[in-house]
Amino acid sequence: MELSNRTVLVTGGTSGIGLGIAEVFHQSKSKVIVCGRNKKKLSRIAERFLDITALSCDLGDAGQRKALAMDVLRRFPNLDILVNNAGIQRYIDLKKGVDELKSGEDEITTNFVSPVELTSLFIGHLMKRPSAAIINVSSGLGFMPMLDTPIYNATKAAIHTYSLVLRQQLKDTSVKVIEIVPPMVDTDLNKGGRNAAHVKFRGISVSEYMLTIVNGLKNDVEIIFYGDGEEIMNEPRGESEMRLLTPRW
Repeated sequence: MELSNRTVLVTGGTSGIGLGIAEVFHQSKSKVIVCGRNKKKLSRIAERFLDITALSCDLGDAGQRKALAMDVLRRFPNLDILVNNAGIQRYIDLKKGVDELKSGEDEITTNFVSPVELTSLFIGHLMKRPSAAIINVSSGLGFMPMLDTPIYNATKAAIHTYSLVLRQQLKDTSVKVIEIVPPMVDTDLNKGGRNAAHVKFRGISVSEYMLTIVNGLKNDVEIIFYGDGEEIMNEPRGESEMRLLTPRW
């Protein structure tokens, strides 16, 4: 994939992996639009990068998703890359029932419904572009779930399956579909929950992980794993599950 002279929308682009991806395209002289909910983070982006457009949007709200798409398509008619990165993660004890499930933000809407609907809002435009891409950020937890994050795991597994089908349906169009499968990366994702649980290992740095993403994008890799992730997924199921439990990250 050519990273320069593109017009890119990155959801959840004000911190973590999303900001890392935004910076990669920005450094490659592409036009970058990021969206997020945190006003302070949006302000910092606007101050730090005068030529990155920072838009406020709660992607958990269907009306705001539609308004975002209309605004971006009106202001940036050359948009040719959509990065579905925004997501939330919660520790949930399923034994506690519906009150526990409803006690915080809706992971299903934010992590799965939102990127699927946002893609549908942009897909007609992207198919008219000579070269376009949809980049979906899933997670290693979509392949090998973690006990404490059941809904997050399931939504990321769903994003993986959705990306596989979307890629096949778009194979005869100008739109590429790329899936990024992060390992544990040190970001603000579920920061409060991890602090409360006294999690010590927070993963690799965003800057280190960006090297993997850039390499994968430049080499047109359809599913960008980290380390030996691709090798693991090609092994028999039982063997791959055991190795994913103890990856060499």
